[in-house]
Amino acid sequence: MARRKILILPAGQLYNEIIPPSAEAVFASLGEVTRWPADAGRISPERALELVPQHDAVVTGWGAAPKFTTELLDRSPRLKFIGHTAGSIKSFIFPEVFDRGITVAYATSAIADSVGEWALMVILVSLRRGLQFANHVQQGGWGTAGVGYGHELYRKRVGLVGASHTARALIPLLKPFGVEVLVYDPYLSDDAAADLGVRRARELDELFTTCDVVSNHAPTTPETSGMIGAQQLALLRDGALFVNTARADAIDYDALVMELVSGRIFGALDVFPKEPLAADSQLRGRDNVILTPHAAGPTVVESRARLGELIAGEMARFFAGEPLRHQITKAMLPNMA
Repeated sequence: MARRKILILPAGQLYNEIIPPSAEAVFASLGEVTRWPADAGRISPERALELVPQHDAVVTGWGAAPKFTTELLDRSPRLKFIGHTAGSIKSFIFPEVFDRGITVAYATSAIADSVGEWALMVILVSLRRGLQFANHVQQGGWGTAGVGYGHELYRKRVGLVGASHTARALIPLLKPFGVEVLVYDPYLSDDAAADLGVRRARELDELFTTCDVVSNHAPTTPETSGMIGAQQLALLRDGALFVNTARADAIDYDALVMELVSGRIFGALDVFPKEPLAADSQLRGRDNVILTPHAAGPTVVESRARLGELIAGEMARFFAGEPLRHQITKAMLPNMA
């Protein structure tokens, strides 16, 4: 029997960050590994047509994934497994991939832990005015004059838009604070909400009307585009906090900027419609907004190393005939990022 062949497309620094030695060892134990050269740039459609058909499994990543078109699939009858060391897949994985019997796994849950931790961090720092106090002292000040006291997270009501992996990572981090968590997600059942220990909001407006903190975790789909608009943002009570660590498409950012510039609410934003954020953005220099450069997911070692380890584990389970833990199905695809 021919030795199994595995193609790893993340290269260079990305490979070093997301494929730790532990994952390398697993891949090597499963078959003959081919690595995309660090100096070759992103794999082209032409090169993918040459290389992918020679392999049983492909590992993809940020900027390291060919589009699995009908032509590529027609030429790749031996391809059985695609493992994506990141979250968003709809730009290169299409329904026909599943129709061909190819198994797909992704590492979004590994990222979710880091983003959930980040969301908790900015919620606490924002409510307690930690950044304002730190800047006040750095600039020679002292005391609370000009800053005022912040608020505790304890016993507040927190609303989550979307029951995503990140939202599910954040929920247990919020529980020690005795908060009431409301989740708006049309696809979240009452039983699933009960299992998560949250209350299911029937309407999106309920979150914005009643919550002290609203955190967006909605994926980018046609259904969610612009779902958080001026109407919802105007419902936030004075002094409420709006957090976004998800994609920007679900939010009318022009309306959000207007609310934040007014100073009526607070914001903690890690993602923007256009990145990097414009140098002359009205959001810059405001002490009621925490702005970060799309940095909620990566950590120096931990979260990125988990990506490769997770996909290596999924590939090992696949070739051993065991159930996968992070598999994507065709039915899941329409509601995914």
